[in-house]
Amino acid sequence: MDYQQLILTRLLEKYEESRHFYGDARVNRKVALKFNHKEFPWYDLERVEVKEAVHFAVKKLREKGMIKLKWMRFEEGNILEEVSLNLAQLESVYQLAGRKPKGDSLLEVHSRLAAIKKTVQIPWIEKFLKDSIEHLENTKSLPRYLPKEEETCHKFLSALAGIEEKGSDEMLERVFSRKYLGSSKEMERKVRSRLVTVIKEFFPLDKDLEDEVVLEYVGILKTSEDLLFRGPLEIDLLQERIDFAPFIFGTSLNTETIKRLIVRKLKVDKVITIENKASYLAYIKDNDRDKELAVYLAGFYSPVKKMFLEKIWNFIRVNSPETEFFHWGDIDLGGFKIFLQVQNIIPQVQPFLMDVETLRKYVVYGDLIEDNYRKKLTALLEKPEYRIFYPTIKEMLGLGVKLEQEAIEI
Repeated sequence: MDYQQLILTRLLEKYEESRHFYGDARVNRKVALKFNHKEFPWYDLERVEVKEAVHFAVKKLREKGMIKLKWMRFEEGNILEEVSLNLAQLESVYQLAGRKPKGDSLLEVHSRLAAIKKTVQIPWIEKFLKDSIEHLENTKSLPRYLPKEEETCHKFLSALAGIEEKGSDEMLERVFSRKYLGSSKEMERKVRSRLVTVIKEFFPLDKDLEDEVVLEYVGILKTSEDLLFRGPLEIDLLQERIDFAPFIFGTSLNTETIKRLIVRKLKVDKVITIENKASYLAYIKDNDRDKELAVYLAGFYSPVKKMFLEKIWNFIRVNSPETEFFHWGDIDLGGFKIFLQVQNIIPQVQPFLMDVETLRKYVVYGDLIEDNYRKKLTALLEKPEYRIFYPTIKEMLGLGVKLEQEAIEI
């Protein structure tokens, strides 16, 4: 083991966290490394060969003028108490430690952020870059959203630049990763989780959205997405009229079709969005639902599902405003949040089978709620947007259960 390099590295880590680095040290306090188990566990007094190797290393560093030594009282030359860094020799210390100065690394990150910011037009990326640059300038430290590891930080910033460059085009995640990060798996390995966090914060998006849905909002797709539905919908697609009424067992549309379609006819009494696939399939088995449009959401809707719902809503509110809209989801925190998401598009939507009566009827199939979950439920009673679910939430708290919609017979 290279004890000289190890000792200098630990000292530089302390220096980079000290007021000396940030330039606001009020006293000339030394940057010291104590030779105890917490700060330098490699210093093992029971192993003579290790102890002597450490002593040899610190003496060499002292000869080079990089550190000062302090021995334990009455143990001069036998037991080390601490070493302190010679701040006047920082450049030489960094070189011998084989470590890039933190100031240089921060300057490189700042330059990269500024370079991307000059060309960026996507608002959430611009805000992230602006906040990150301000944080760097004010604190001389990396913002919490940027990776500390240099290569990973570079990859992350390359992903942001890639999202800006591709604009509104959609790309499969592995294609995006290969084009902008150099390998089809780099996105998943090094960037995905942090990127999702930043998008949720700066886009902003609901913190409960699945990672795949979040990435879809910026045009990065895990796989090509299909939307499942059943109902007498007629559309125009590239000058062709298509009638889906004969598809009584349901059908699907892909992303490009949804983008290009124009709703031409939809004579229904009811539109219902359904959270879970098993419940959707059970619902559409009833062939007497000719006057209904049923849409499978798969949880929180993605951008393409949002586009489809907006097209349906915009057609119906003009041509048949008497049509009723419903959403059917789990009787739980997620189900309530998904309902509010649908309500953002369709203000008049009402919950379906998410009431007190349904909860009581199927309570034996419910899952018990824990204390932390109970606190989150209780907090919803203070939020007016959840008012429609107040009775159900109170019943959940009283019964101590939540209920997945698959338990409900339809």
